[in-house]
Amino acid sequence: MKKYLLGIDGGGSKTDFLICDPELNEVARKISSRANPNDIGIDALEALLRDNISLLLKEASIDKGEICSAYAGIAGLTSSDYAKRVNALLAELLPNARVDALHDGINVLYGAFPFEDGVSVICGTGSSCFIKKGVDIYRIGGYGVFDMSGNGYEIGRAGLAYALECADGRAKEGILTALLHEKLGDDFVRALDGLLKMSKDEIASFARTVFDAAEKGDEAANTIIESNMRFIAELINRAADYFDGEFKVALAGGILNNPISLGFLKYGCMVTDRAILIKSDRAPVFGAAAKALTLL
Repeated sequence: MKKYLLGIDGGGSKTDFLICDPELNEVARKISSRANPNDIGIDALEALLRDNISLLLKEASIDKGEICSAYAGIAGLTSSDYAKRVNALLAELLPNARVDALHDGINVLYGAFPFEDGVSVICGTGSSCFIKKGVDIYRIGGYGVFDMSGNGYEIGRAGLAYALECADGRAKEGILTALLHEKLGDDFVRALDGLLKMSKDEIASFARTVFDAAEKGDEAANTIIESNMRFIAELINRAADYFDGEFKVALAGGILNNPISLGFLKYGCMVTDRAILIKSDRAPVFGAAAKALTLL
C-alpha cells in the first residue's frame, strides 16, 4: 500500500489542502474557504475539514488508509479546545495516520525551514511569530484581541479611525481620507453603524487603501504602516534572543509583500542586525506537509 502525507493550511481568507508523497512531491491539492474557528465557529471548521478531506481523497483516488501522517496548521487553533477537537477529527477521518493540529504559523516555519532552525513571521489579516530550534517551537505575539497590531486588520482599522477623526475635525483630511471615502462610498460618520458590524476580513480590506495612500505620499498613511511595522520588528528583535549569531526570518502574508512595509521593517524599525529576512519559495501548505513528515 502506498503512503501519503496530508498538509492543511487554514487562514483567515482560505484553506489549502495538500496530499504529497514522503519526498514532499505534490500528488493532489485543493483550496477552499477560510478556516479560523474564531471567525466561522468550530463546528463550521470541522465541517470544512471533513468535506474537503473527503473530496480531495476521492478526486485523487486515494484511500483514507493510505494517509500515514497529517498536520493541520490553522489560524486561531490555539484558542480554547479547538486543537483537541481538530486532532480528534483528523484521527477519526484518517485511522492509519499520525495526526497533529496547531497554529498556521507552524506551516510557514516548516515551509521555510523543514530541516534547519529559523523564524517565521506572518503578517496578513492577523500577525504572529514562531521560532524553530531543533524539535522545539516557540511563539511570540499574535494573541488575538490582546495583541492585534502589525497586520492588515489593524492597518485597515487605523485608517478608518483616522478618517473618523478627520470627519469631526480632530485631524486634517488628505489623500488617505479621500481614497477611503471613495472606497466606502458614504460619509464616514453616517456609515459608522455599518463599519461597526464589519468582520475582521472586511476591515482588513481597507489596508490596501492605506497602502495606496502611502504610495501617493500621504503622511498619515505612512505613519500607520510604520507603526505596525515597529510591532513586527519587536517580534523579530525578541526572536533574536533565541540565537547566538545570525538567523533567518521567513516573511509571509500580503502585508509583508508590499515594498512600503518591507522598507519600514528593513530600514526604519529593526534593532537587531543579525536577522536575515527571506521569502520562502514554498507555499505554507507544503510546510504543513513537512511538519506531517516529522510525525512519522
